[in-house]
Amino acid sequence: MEKSYIYVALCGILSGFLVFGGQIFINLGLSVYEISIIPYLMVAILLLPFIIYSKKYRPKGNPLIWILYGVASGLTILAQYAALILGVPVAMVVLLLYTQPLWTLLISKIFFKEDINKRSIFACFLVFIGVVVLVNPFGVTGIRSLTGVLIALAGGLTLSGWVVLGSFTSKKNNHPISIKFTETTISMIFMLLILPLLLIFTKNPALTSLSLIWSAKIYVYLAIYAIFAILLNHMFYFVGMKKVPTVSGGVILLLEPVVAAILSVIFLKQAMTINLILGGILILIANYLVIKSHK
Repeated sequence: MEKSYIYVALCGILSGFLVFGGQIFINLGLSVYEISIIPYLMVAILLLPFIIYSKKYRPKGNPLIWILYGVASGLTILAQYAALILGVPVAMVVLLLYTQPLWTLLISKIFFKEDINKRSIFACFLVFIGVVVLVNPFGVTGIRSLTGVLIALAGGLTLSGWVVLGSFTSKKNNHPISIKFTETTISMIFMLLILPLLLIFTKNPALTSLSLIWSAKIYVYLAIYAIFAILLNHMFYFVGMKKVPTVSGGVILLLEPVVAAILSVIFLKQAMTINLILGGILILIANYLVIKSHK
């Protein structure tokens, strides 16, 4: 297997810690905005010296693309936690977020004229079926918030935008450090700018509270989360996507729900179900198909 595919697969594996870690922080009392801002601020601070030190780490290309990328990132970050706070069951949130490969297929074809073969199309639908089996949304009851459902569905679309624009900026020979710093900085600015607007519609502290006063232990956890689940994770993605086709990358990233499910079984004591096993197998088969198709 080419190294580029291994890097994207590593990103998919580490991405499994994103939602899992987010749930841990929610259990510790952090709000959606605190989980969304503090670790990303840590990442920006870590990368800032590189941006100051050398021009090679500074972003190149159309500023509008970078703004769109940051906005897509910010919306995805908020959506993956906000839907849970608004009462949508976890299984349904995951399913709606991971419609991403289907949106990625359409965006790549329409806007970037990327060649899409039949095997990639089949792999995308196989992924969708795998996610359905994995999370078993048909057994989920108690959806109390239409707003939350729409946010989760929008999160699948914005996640696709993150995948596509991350691939695009990588293929334009931007350094992974410049990509991550720019995306992170713009996404934080965007999230902070829309916070006053959100406060008009909701005063829920679990959603909009933003405090930097936390214990040293919490900050250690947040730093570990920032380095491994966000920074190192996305470095692998940007390096790998210099050569991996966008749709293939979008499918390979679907290792994330498999890893998240396994982590939930081990650490959150959720049952190892037949749905988890079959869904994981289907997603891994889809990964194999896109890699074999490229080779």
